[in-house]
Amino acid sequence: MPVRIMHVVDSLGKGGLENGLVNLIGRLDPWRFEHVVCAIRELGVNAERLPRERVRLMCLGKSATGSRFQVGALIRAIREVGPDLVHSRNWPAMESVLAARWLATSVVHSEHGIESEAAVMQPSRRTFFRRVAFGMADRVVSVSRQLGDMHAQQTGFSRDRITVIHNGVDCGRFRPDPKSRDRVRRELGLSAEDLCLGCVGNLLPVKDHMTLLQALSGLDDCTKRWRLLILGEGPERPRLQAFLNERRELRDRVSLMGLSDSVPELLCAMDIYVLPSLFEGISNALLEAMATGLPSAVAATGGNPEVVVDGESGLLFPARDWRKLTSHLVLLAGKKDLRQKLGEQAMHRVREEFSIDSMVLQYGQLYESLRPRTARQMRVWAGVQGGF
Repeated sequence: MPVRIMHVVDSLGKGGLENGLVNLIGRLDPWRFEHVVCAIRELGVNAERLPRERVRLMCLGKSATGSRFQVGALIRAIREVGPDLVHSRNWPAMESVLAARWLATSVVHSEHGIESEAAVMQPSRRTFFRRVAFGMADRVVSVSRQLGDMHAQQTGFSRDRITVIHNGVDCGRFRPDPKSRDRVRRELGLSAEDLCLGCVGNLLPVKDHMTLLQALSGLDDCTKRWRLLILGEGPERPRLQAFLNERRELRDRVSLMGLSDSVPELLCAMDIYVLPSLFEGISNALLEAMATGLPSAVAATGGNPEVVVDGESGLLFPARDWRKLTSHLVLLAGKKDLRQKLGEQAMHRVREEFSIDSMVLQYGQLYESLRPRTARQMRVWAGVQGGF
């Protein structure tokens, strides 16, 4: 029988965690694993990418003004599904650890990053609850060593009990494509000589797009033929747009493009990728840019230094240091051979160290290691399992 996994997430919106979950489910062997995805708040756009014929979707429909505690609802959902194991992701799904334990169900909890800078300094009650939940889980997973270290230090949970499974990128979907590059650049009005910078990510304060905008002022000293594409949507858009509106020299060359279903093609059109975030677990967007062969300028925070080897597969700069970022951009703008070298090494590093096949293999091994094996466990499942 396949292992039945119940994945619990806040939503299936357009974010790195959700994209990674969809990629994982799509690549795990359907003869070995079956899936139920339970969204606490809403399903979201990534739900459309899941194969409905073999993935069941559930939504608790919790609103911002609804009940703060979902343990009861999660117990009912888990009892209805009868999974072999529950996999909760990030803080919003943490209560499913308690719910799974109440039903004696195996449980994995994974940490994928933070949504705000303030989340690095957790309230004591949240730290306590996270420590309790970590102790209840059969396995705790982090997408980067740095993120695992941070949670171990905050909670006092043993670092040795946190497994690191890096995100993986689909190198078949994200790869250099000269035809796409030429077509997209024509559509954007870019010539072969124009320098195209890019950044992909939700417009949130923790992504710190403002540092990128501040760093652009020095580019004119190197070239005046440049454009910046920012892909993503979020609450920071009005602030970023106001900044651009006050600066004509930037307003006409920076495009806030919103959400896009053409990220692979747009990455192909870029010459330099920039990631100015204040914190990252492991950035899927960065991995995708590197797989496309792009040189990058990346804030040295979170799991970024685990992905980019400074001076070999990209350039690192201190978070919020827009002057250092400016110097990196000027250097890359003026040296095409350096861009090519860093881009090739970035592509090689992703294929060797951060492939989606490696990620899927590790999660598959983790899930199968928690398959119920004892007669007592199988009797428990016999009472709650039913087809769906």
